[in-house]
Amino acid sequence: MDGILYLWLLWGIWVYTTFLLRKSHPDRFRYSFLSLLLICVFPYGKMAGSVEVSYPVIVLALICIVYIRNLRLREKLYMLAAVLSMGMIYAGIALISIYDPVLMFMDREIILSLSLVTVGILFYSHSSQFWIRLIAVALSSVIGDFFLSIPLNKVGFHYSIGGPAYLDVLALTIGLLSALKIVVEINQAVHIKTQPNKGEMKNL
Repeated sequence: MDGILYLWLLWGIWVYTTFLLRKSHPDRFRYSFLSLLLICVFPYGKMAGSVEVSYPVIVLALICIVYIRNLRLREKLYMLAAVLSMGMIYAGIALISIYDPVLMFMDREIILSLSLVTVGILFYSHSSQFWIRLIAVALSSVIGDFFLSIPLNKVGFHYSIGGPAYLDVLALTIGLLSALKIVVEINQAVHIKTQPNKGEMKNL
């Protein structure tokens, strides 16, 4: 079922932020509210001319815009270049999977997610840039899905921007980015713990 990865990810985030995250965390309510909102608007969409736009993608775009608003001008321009590049890569791969699916050597969702993760890490490589990397990937996928809808709707295909299939790709991408962050943090913690204390000789 399309959209199941999206729903499972958001339910997991909502359960974690509502019941497991400490109550003193400053963003606890915000994360819980946004994840529940994205779940509630999942089945709904709005017609914009002849194109249907899902409400989840509208909410995601607004969240990204609010976050980007606080960045400096130089960071905004860099974000614009990163988002447009990743968006075109997303739309290009998606079009290839539709017009010539033989070239897809693995599942389309996996290829799209790995592409977004790889390019997102290239643009924002430092581990401290996780949140801005997440915002860039989310916004670029929204723009990429918009780019994808233009040629498809022109040739007569009814394509909904931000549909369940797209949301599954986004959920898988966010899951991969989060898993990568956890691996990096574990690696850093182990590295710090294995470093010898000052004045202490390392065993050979």
